[in-house]
Amino acid sequence: MRAILSLLIVVLLTGCSSETVRVGSKDLVENRIVAEMFALLLEQEGAKVKRVPSLGSTEIVFQALRDGDIDLYPEYTGTALAMMGTPRSGSADDDYAAVSAVLEDSGLVMLERLGFDTGYAVLTRPAIAAENGLVTVSSLSRAAPQLRLGITQSFAERPRDGLEPFLDRFGLNFEDIVVFGEANREGLYDALLERRVDVIVGFTTDPEIEDYELVALEDSTGFFPIYEAAPLTSRKALAQSPVIETAMAKLAGKIDGAMIRDLNAAVRLDGRPVNRVARRALFDMGLVDKPPRERTPVLGIAMQPETLGTDAGIATLRAVRKAMRGRDVNIVDFNVPLEAMAVGDARLALAPAPAAFAWVDGTMVRDERVEAVAAVGSTFLHALSLSDAPVEPVDARVIASGPEGTASYKMATLIAATGDGDVTVVPLEDASAVTAAEALNNGEAEVALVFSEPGRKDLQDLFASSDGITLVDADAWWKSAARLALPVMREAQINRGVYEGIDRPVATLSTQLILFGPATPEGFVLGQQGPSSFFEEVRPLQGRNVEAINQNLGLHAAVDPHLRRAAALTPDVNIRDDRINPYPGRAVLMIVILAFVVWAFWLFLRPEKNDPKG
Repeated sequence: MRAILSLLIVVLLTGCSSETVRVGSKDLVENRIVAEMFALLLEQEGAKVKRVPSLGSTEIVFQALRDGDIDLYPEYTGTALAMMGTPRSGSADDDYAAVSAVLEDSGLVMLERLGFDTGYAVLTRPAIAAENGLVTVSSLSRAAPQLRLGITQSFAERPRDGLEPFLDRFGLNFEDIVVFGEANREGLYDALLERRVDVIVGFTTDPEIEDYELVALEDSTGFFPIYEAAPLTSRKALAQSPVIETAMAKLAGKIDGAMIRDLNAAVRLDGRPVNRVARRALFDMGLVDKPPRERTPVLGIAMQPETLGTDAGIATLRAVRKAMRGRDVNIVDFNVPLEAMAVGDARLALAPAPAAFAWVDGTMVRDERVEAVAAVGSTFLHALSLSDAPVEPVDARVIASGPEGTASYKMATLIAATGDGDVTVVPLEDASAVTAAEALNNGEAEVALVFSEPGRKDLQDLFASSDGITLVDADAWWKSAARLALPVMREAQINRGVYEGIDRPVATLSTQLILFGPATPEGFVLGQQGPSSFFEEVRPLQGRNVEAINQNLGLHAAVDPHLRRAAALTPDVNIRDDRINPYPGRAVLMIVILAFVVWAFWLFLRPEKNDPKG
């Protein structure tokens, strides 16, 4: 009887060990996150799980499932249809039914869909879209010969919905095509943001699209199929481990597009571990008992709404995110970026250099409470006036600007203070071109000042939709005492053709667009409203983070020397004195000391002489 009982125990233990569920995934971060959610749910149900992550491309993982090397992985309906050579219908439900039927013939089972669709997206930077009039994928055909395309290796290899069919369908002939390995998918976006390519093919759930305000070109032809995510398993795996179907049913329809983008962002942009991100999502949905042990620091970068989506705004966000891995780095939409730092809503602020100065008692004073972390690029002063009676800033009696504290407000204040007549400055609600134009049209001001990169979308739209507003020269007042009062400004020009209807070069001024951070106060500082403390807790960025941000920005100018710079931007001077004998007095003393030591040593070691008289 005891032998029979032992045999039963062995059989039971053998059966349990054979029910280990092997969960695989592709190289994609999204696929790894979802696969980890599968594994955690299975463990919550009491199953033993072996994780087999990042197996490779779709073909490799799909074949591993068919060969029985894994039991489960996340797949997409459109991809499965392409793998099985089945035509798509254009309906999500019909495609799911079709792929389920075809997979069933191969002994595979696609379980209930998870709730989100990860499709291909043709993406570009806002400046490229505006310059070439890109709205749809079809509109690429005109500009493609002057543009460079970036794609992943897997997209290049797909025979039905990949590169070759894509080029053929839309008649595209790009100047160059750059292919990135699947493991280097982030490099695809790096290349786009660093302007090494102009157009890329990404995924609709990629977090970079929203965070960097990239333009997704509309596919009105329906070239790309519907890619709904679902667990893919086999009949054999379900027979051995019925818990797979039970666990996966709990996740059916629970993940929408917004959630998966957030999960992707947590890993790809914030550098958080896949396991913790997946567990946090399941815990928030009430599907697992224990939350992850983590605390993610948050870091905000304040920018004006008009700066979002510009090349400078994108470059700043990307550089800080890469330098501050493990933090949740977000954009804080604020009309006065430095004020957002002052009230604790942001840790950093992107603003033109004049924002770090204030007019105090007849002098432009540098604000020592902030320091420049990096110079991101240039921003130009745009002086707007009515076309029928244009007025230059030097001749204006009423100047409109952005809100108090902005660079344009401080510029307007300086013009008023250094001018010959009585000039009034009218601060507006925001720094947009639309608000500035309304102030001019309503008679509130004769000139409105706007800081912007040339060609910013709101300015382009303004000049394209109205011929009542024009640009006027803005550098005439610069010949006065203002030049000494604010030395961070430099002469510049906005070329003709940048804006519709502006058919001549416009003389103006430019300055650096600076990423500011808090500085350690050095004694008493004077704020705009009198003596005050700027930060409740002064925490300048660490030197290694400042260095990393500047490195991530690539080739760029050094910070203007008139600004207070972060300590890491000041080079260490360590001059080695190559003279043989820089201090002769010390050398003589050392010789005397050495001679004394040698003499004493000799006295100690010399042999004693015998006295013959003794």
